Amino acid sequence: ESALAVFYEDAKGDALVINKWFALQAMASAEDTLEKVKALSKHSSFTLKNPNRVRSLFGIFGGNMHIFHSEDGKGYEFLADAIIELDAINPQIAARLLGPFGLWKRYDENRQSMMKAQLQRILDKQGLSPDTFEVASRYVNAQ
Repeated sequence: ESALAVFYEDAKGDALVINKWFALQAMASAEDTLEKVKALSKHSSFTLKNPNRVRSLFGIFGGNMHIFHSEDGKGYEFLADAIIELDAINPQIAARLLGPFGLWKRYDENRQSMMKAQLQRILDKQGLSPDTFEVASRYVNAQ
């Protein structure tokens, strides 16, 4: 924790280094990683309007095999929530963040079911962009 705080303070103002600061925390395999990523999504240096910042937090989190694919499905739900929110601001990035859901067939039946449920929840969102709709539809209907 203190090392991350020092890292952040030393990097303040350098966007690329701040992106790395977000990414480092999103890729952690600690039990509290999801809670930390949720808190980081509300951090003063985080904004959905910065695509690189979004990829540094949400994109990296989606690749976190241990936490994103936790047995309780909370990682799936969190990323789906982020995609739904982001879709109204930047549909192209929202669609790109769906990537980890496209691999649902590689996982056990329980995870497959939870991933597909989140894809369906995204598809059920009123006013979903064509970009996000196209990718989510392709993934949920994959055989």
